[in-house]
Amino acid sequence: MAQSYKVFIGGSVLYIGNEPENQPVFNRKLTDPKASDWSNLIMELETANISVLTEGNKELNWKNFISSYKLIEAAGGLVQNQNDEWLFIHRNGMWDLPKGKLEKGESIEECAVREVAEECGIDEPTIEKPLSPTYHTYELKGKRILKKTYWYLMKSSDTSELIPQTEEGITEVKWVSTAEAKILSEASFGSIQEVIKEGLE
Repeated sequence: MAQSYKVFIGGSVLYIGNEPENQPVFNRKLTDPKASDWSNLIMELETANISVLTEGNKELNWKNFISSYKLIEAAGGLVQNQNDEWLFIHRNGMWDLPKGKLEKGESIEECAVREVAEECGIDEPTIEKPLSPTYHTYELKGKRILKKTYWYLMKSSDTSELIPQTEEGITEVKWVSTAEAKILSEASFGSIQEVIKEGLE
């Protein structure tokens, strides 16, 4: 079955493509919404906590959806140390994973490694394997932003003291057990929960 796009929009989730397995009941199912209908659908997703599936021509629906947004690419990591602990950051009142925007001239992998090192104050980790990318939206200076974040499972052998990058709004960085990682995940964003679930499997 072809992969669906899954986008976190505030408290809502939008699927574009085939109906995924193990998905709770959708509030709405639409087939090939007209280009002119997407604006109202996006407003509804932004203001209500709903789950919507759009079926039909996946790539056309995706094109119509992203036309309302500026796309930004970012990368980050789910990092494990030699004690089988996981690296978490606390940013803007939420538990999160280190990540950041792609800079000009660097690869996605370079971005992910750099951001983890900068945000947590550790030596550059090594990439083990890619995880599934995530999509989420937000508003910046009155403009809608769609952020695609590439994720990697990483390893770190750095045992030095963690240093949060406070200028990025990070107030705490810590290593946690797998059990605690699952608990912190519940107090995080939907997109981050997806990464943690996949990485811990």
